[in-house]
Amino acid sequence: MLKTGFISLLALTAATPALAQSNPDAGERSDSDIVVTASGVEQKRTETGHTISVITRDDLETSQVTSISDALNLVPGVAVAQSGPVGSQTSVFIRGAESSQTLVLIDGVRINDPSTPNGVFDFGALLTGNVERVEVLRGANSVIWGSQAIGGVIDVQTIAPTDTLSVNASAEYGSHDSVKAYGNVSGKSGIFAGSFGAGYYRTDGISSLIGGTERDGYRNFSANGKLLVEFSPALALDLRGYYNKGRIEYDDAFAFPGNPANSIPESDNEQFTGYVGLNHDLFDGKWKGRLSYSRTDLVREGSEAGATGPFNYNVFTARGQVDRFAYDGNLDFGIASLVFGAAHENTFASTFFPLGGDVTPTTFKSDYSSFYGQIGVNPFAGLTVNGGLRYEDHSQYGNHTSFGADAAYTPNDGQTIFRASYAEGFRAPTLSEALPPFGNIDLKPETSKGFDVGIEHSFIDRKVTATATYYHRKSNNLIAYNPATFQSENIGRATSKGVEVGLIVRPNDDLDVRVNYALVDATTRSPGANFGNQLARRPRDKASFVADWRSPWGLKLGATVALTGDSFDNINNSFANRLDGYWLTTVRAAFPITDRFEVYGRIENLFDEDYTVVKGYNTYGRAAYGGVRVTF
Repeated sequence: MLKTGFISLLALTAATPALAQSNPDAGERSDSDIVVTASGVEQKRTETGHTISVITRDDLETSQVTSISDALNLVPGVAVAQSGPVGSQTSVFIRGAESSQTLVLIDGVRINDPSTPNGVFDFGALLTGNVERVEVLRGANSVIWGSQAIGGVIDVQTIAPTDTLSVNASAEYGSHDSVKAYGNVSGKSGIFAGSFGAGYYRTDGISSLIGGTERDGYRNFSANGKLLVEFSPALALDLRGYYNKGRIEYDDAFAFPGNPANSIPESDNEQFTGYVGLNHDLFDGKWKGRLSYSRTDLVREGSEAGATGPFNYNVFTARGQVDRFAYDGNLDFGIASLVFGAAHENTFASTFFPLGGDVTPTTFKSDYSSFYGQIGVNPFAGLTVNGGLRYEDHSQYGNHTSFGADAAYTPNDGQTIFRASYAEGFRAPTLSEALPPFGNIDLKPETSKGFDVGIEHSFIDRKVTATATYYHRKSNNLIAYNPATFQSENIGRATSKGVEVGLIVRPNDDLDVRVNYALVDATTRSPGANFGNQLARRPRDKASFVADWRSPWGLKLGATVALTGDSFDNINNSFANRLDGYWLTTVRAAFPITDRFEVYGRIENLFDEDYTVVKGYNTYGRAAYGGVRVTF
């Protein structure tokens, strides 16, 4: 039935009147033609062979989504697994890669958590709030970004400083006694330009586990800030900061002795990123660069009311810190350009389980240095070719070199774009994977080799844009914990291949219809009983239909239909671990009372679909929300 739904959805798209938009992926608009994740510097989308989706502030406000993961779930080739209500552990898989193989940046600072076993970033606490833009690069790009960029790169950017004073605020209330409020002010005065904001979210939530009798609530506070001091046209100081603190209540799926499923474990999670950069622009823009220092500081503390027993692992403290010193440069030679850089990174992690038998915290430390360079050439109008190398030297496991290349060609000023890329990716073993007591210092990094080819074409006066991309990636030396040896080992191989297609029809500024479909064939190639099985929580089929219309009198109406195909909860693709596919429908409306004041509302899961994303964990039924936005 679900496959029939996919076919019907595509047929509906084909029957839609001719409409337009320059970029075909969900969330991409004509104001997102500049990207940074391809080469680390601003670049036109027509000049890179990488597949990149951009989610803008307008997209987030139009869709009214609460969390960044909800927006990512509409990007083709991206799957999201959330273990319970808002704030719960949330993993993102790009093109079938492991969640640990996605590099996450907030305002250009890496925020993957080194205190977790595999260095994964938890998207549960990352709400839309004062986020201005999200770039999603699908596919490896280790030349520019180094370790973890096997599946892709997600770059989240908060609101940037504006040339004139700008104030934005919003407030919302809805189902499960959910409240959220955000505000941001930005502007420029003399040599100073800044943007500062904060937000708050709380909800009573739902039971984290299916069948639970008590609600698991969530609270979140966030703050963001950017300050640019332009000493001269050639020299500027760049300061950035982001802070997020959330408290999540959850259920214990393992029910340790004295710790039943409906007990009340809680986790306080703090995230901080800070950045100090000195930017230079020399020789009439021929040489641009930045010398920077950044810090990532992540703290997780777990507790439980009435916790008993010697092995209650809900009581814990974990901390991860990353200090990074870097220089990144860009030389422009006209028909050619060079991006290059060097970095040194110190990483620290600490874990402490007092009720699990720990007497003192377990600490880990490592450091590494890296160097990279990528050349881009424009041999003739419309063709751009990029190629580069990255060399990494880690204190724990040695050195590694990655190669990547991509090309983009447009014969008609962007109306048609041919893209291709080849990339080698790698992920260095995390501190807990590589160091005693449970780590293995002899581990090799996870590696991958992959390519993609695609075409983007706009027609009917660029009122219709369509894309199609094929990709293929092989991964080796995947790291997994072996309970027989009590150590991490290189035991895994996987292959991921698939197709991503998209269509945007937009006849004018008042109507926008977008459709995406992705086939993700991600399977294990490790010898054994599970050879050829589908990787966990990665549905083969995903599609979405998004339509938004603004009436002549200002009323805005929209709907999203998201389809997720069948998947499995773990690598053992047995019937007991099967997760059935499902449809989720959201309808929304917004009405501007004045040019500065707007009211809005939405109904999520309109048809009250009963579905499961992670086995044993609950999902929301029908829910309604309403709010206001103010702009000055």
